[in-house]
Amino acid sequence: MPKRLPRGRSASSVALEPEVAIAIIGLFSAAADEGITSTEEYALSEMLESVSQFEDYTDEDFAELGEKVAALIEEEDPEELIAQAINSLPNKGYREAAYITAILVVGIDEEVFDSEQDYISELQEALNISDERAQELIDEVFGTEEEECEDEDEE
Repeated sequence: MPKRLPRGRSASSVALEPEVAIAIIGLFSAAADEGITSTEEYALSEMLESVSQFEDYTDEDFAELGEKVAALIEEEDPEELIAQAINSLPNKGYREAAYITAILVVGIDEEVFDSEQDYISELQEALNISDERAQELIDEVFGTEEEECEDEDEE
């Protein structure tokens, strides 16, 4: 897990496919607390399936994506790989999809450690997402669940 996320361009000029980049960021997000739980792994796969950039993916496509990510993780330096992933996201939609994936994976166990919070803050900055927009995304992702819980409590 990188201690600090990169800011600006990475030394490598290798661009990753945006979907691979999102998957890598999700995987690193799952490891933000020094380990990947089966719950986080499941959340990552479920999250990727619900991201619009992956809506046309088949099970075979997801398997291929997993193989690509695994190969890259074995071959590349982790800090360089996360830098490549961040720099490979071509537009705001992909950057926001990566951020949403990260916050969902980190928040799946309903306990966010300081190391995870630091990671999310650094990722937000590296993805060039404003504090206001990050809060909107967090509210969109987690606000619905809270409203549903409140509605159930009222019944």
